[in-house]
Amino acid sequence: MGKKSRKNTTKSAVSSRSASKNPPILNSVVKTLARCVKLSDEESLPMENYFSTHIHSVSSCDGDGAYNIISLFVLNPDIYPTGYPEMSVITVCTVRCHDNIRQTMLVPTDQLRSDDDNGAWMRKLCFGTDEIGAGRTFAEYYHAFVDHKKKITGNGFRKVPYQCCSKLVSDCLLRMKEQKKILVGNEERTIIRLYSLESTDPSHLRQITLPVPNSAPDINTLWLTLNRPEYYYFNFNEDLYNFFKRETHDFVITSGYMKESLSFLLKDEYRRLRLLAMLEHMAVWHMVGNEDEVASWLLWERKSMMAQTIDNQLTVDAMQNNIITQLMVNKFFDGETGTLMMLKFPQEDQEDEYGKGIANYFFYNQHMTMTGCLPPAFIVTATIAKGVGIKSGDSTVDERVVDISRTIKSLKIKQTSCAVCGATRSTNGGRLATCSTCESVAYCSREHQILHWKKGGHKQQCRKI
Repeated sequence: MGKKSRKNTTKSAVSSRSASKNPPILNSVVKTLARCVKLSDEESLPMENYFSTHIHSVSSCDGDGAYNIISLFVLNPDIYPTGYPEMSVITVCTVRCHDNIRQTMLVPTDQLRSDDDNGAWMRKLCFGTDEIGAGRTFAEYYHAFVDHKKKITGNGFRKVPYQCCSKLVSDCLLRMKEQKKILVGNEERTIIRLYSLESTDPSHLRQITLPVPNSAPDINTLWLTLNRPEYYYFNFNEDLYNFFKRETHDFVITSGYMKESLSFLLKDEYRRLRLLAMLEHMAVWHMVGNEDEVASWLLWERKSMMAQTIDNQLTVDAMQNNIITQLMVNKFFDGETGTLMMLKFPQEDQEDEYGKGIANYFFYNQHMTMTGCLPPAFIVTATIAKGVGIKSGDSTVDERVVDISRTIKSLKIKQTSCAVCGATRSTNGGRLATCSTCESVAYCSREHQILHWKKGGHKQQCRKI
């Protein structure tokens, strides 16, 4: 059941990395959303004053640590003149749980409701089909969009409270600030700002609290958990495919392959951080579904890898000898399953990626039922972690929540040098000056700012959030 790697993506014709590249309709929507965010901040009003409905879903993550936050924001018709058409948008924010915001996407649902050719094209683009048709409610389009993303990414999605999204976004911004990374374009900044508002809806104020770590009852239970449909791409396939330079067909694991795989994966600090972040994100994802027990198993194994700092050799050793790490390496290889050739697969359509995850889970679940063990060709030398827990007052996750709007300002500068000449200091030796409108470019002098505005293209690119 080995699988070739596949990237989780949300790229489409209606998304972009910069508002300056958007068609006029998207620029108009971005400006409207930005104005609502600004008014909510200035007047200290809850987001419900500007958005009559908001719905949010978060996905499981793939082996690259990427997951999606998909939201529906319906603008409150009371803030518009009588007769003004209702407006809503679907936003997508793709985040690496250990790193940065990878991509954002904005879909104006007004276009989806149209019964003309353009509406049909947009629905096919967003849903893969036009079966849903024109004239549906905003919520129906939103749920169809989430379902389509589940099918093409192979990740599971769960409805989450707004506060959970805000925490995920603020954590990401904090990582980006520490790593000196940037936010690109007004669309991206505006979408992120949508998660910085105050809500008065009790259902959206619920905090997701992680449980005390507890060990899984046995390896078989943990193995089946890691093969649930939402874990279909929760693996090291991308890394190991690039390392071995071959597909997994007829590629059976050996002790030598296991050692090489672990050494390659864990010698890189970035991958070690990614693994810890993936386990934490999946624990949060399970808690959204009230799966305390499953979340605690992941946190138990994660805690066993964190006795020392991330750059310590003891941490590398602990990860190499961790059962989850070894099981994830085994997922890359095709094990000889013998009696599995007799199994019947479920009759549902398995063409989409999530459907393949269902078939994969059925495959290994039935094998476990018939044999009571892992596939015979798999190699596991680790056991469930022993003696792991948390001390009194020891927090499992970072509980800091950053000020999103303030942090965004620190992430706005796209470059730390003059946009015209590349100087890192102003002509008088002080700090570079930034464009007061977009705060996205810097200059060493007034002359270079004027030059960039008139002849450098900044006049067309500059937009005020």
